[in-house]
Amino acid sequence: MTKDELRTDLLRRRREMSDDVRAEAAEAIALHVLAAPIISSARRVACYLSMATEPGTAPLIERLLARGIEVIVPLSLADGTLDWAVYDPAATTTVTTLGIAEPEGSSLGSAAIEDCALIFVPALAVDHAGMRLGRGAGYYDRALAGTTRPTCAVVFAHELIESVPHEPHDVPVNMAVTPNGIFHVPE
Repeated sequence: MTKDELRTDLLRRRREMSDDVRAEAAEAIALHVLAAPIISSARRVACYLSMATEPGTAPLIERLLARGIEVIVPLSLADGTLDWAVYDPAATTTVTTLGIAEPEGSSLGSAAIEDCALIFVPALAVDHAGMRLGRGAGYYDRALAGTTRPTCAVVFAHELIESVPHEPHDVPVNMAVTPNGIFHVPE
């Protein structure tokens, strides 16, 4: 399949999932992440505010904050890059033209992810080599290019697949978390 064909199929499958299945997946993902050794010493992580059909990040973010871990979330800029802001559940969020919730307020700059113990990234699929299929705009590939911080895609179990079509500019992740557990990409 091409990237576009795979995206279309995976997005269709996500739309067909029930809210209950999505909620159970979000809870399982949060529990797997919280049990990961990398989180036990984390002071800051980067995570995104999930869209309705994505594996939910709200339970994960809520539990990270409850542990005293600062969570920063992306702000999409007009030039196709990401900035970052500290997430405050009481702050106002707006929905961008891309359909993504973002907090209002001051930004930290694009280098803020270098202070994170782990960077969670959205994906439609991840393969066994860590190649991630996103929605095609390239925001995360640009943000992750050159980072030395560990990265983790958040996907449903059926979205961890053997192979994802990719191009030279695509940046792989180090791991993926699904409702079934955490998959570490072999080094």
